Amino acid sequence: MASRNYKEESLIESYIKGPTLGYSDNFPNRNMWLELSKELNAEFKIKRNSGQELETHILRVPYKNWKLIFSVSDSRPWKCQAEFKISQDFNMTLSWEGFVERFLKRFRKPEIEVGWKKFDNHYLIESDRADLVKKVLNEKVQKTLLKHNIYSISYQTNIEYRTSSFVSVISRNVGEKEKIIELLEMYKEFIDKLFENRIIK
Repeated sequence: MASRNYKEESLIESYIKGPTLGYSDNFPNRNMWLELSKELNAEFKIKRNSGQELETHILRVPYKNWKLIFSVSDSRPWKCQAEFKISQDFNMTLSWEGFVERFLKRFRKPEIEVGWKKFDNHYLIESDRADLVKKVLNEKVQKTLLKHNIYSISYQTNIEYRTSSFVSVISRNVGEKEKIIELLEMYKEFIDKLFENRIIK
């Protein structure tokens, strides 16, 4: 019982200190982003707000027919985003599973599980296509998500415009260069699986 309470308190702290709260100085990461932009043949930009006190770093990484956009600012979390043209309708959200979500599960339809207990206990997955979820969240993607404790992934389709948007909130602060490259490879894997399963064009 005590260990469960401790785990729930830790989850509460994670939400309080979570990726959307607080300020962080991103200025020291400029050189790292510049180095990455050269290595990855990517475009790096720095934006500031009207008062010039907040700085945003944006890295646009080309990958095949698409582009992955990493962004982080002094006041907003580190994210990865992409836009696609779609071949079929598919929606998915993945996020940390805390004690609130575990409670609410009692009143929802059964959640989607990938079959790896450690992963299923950590993340809540919601989608209209459980079969496709298990194909795009393969073992490599699962291991990297869990290793770096990625906050969330959202893949949403706009049927009217035949497009979709992908947003992954990573964390509040940017990690080391090696971590960025590892996450980039994971997002590429995710995109490849979307394409291989004829979800995107």
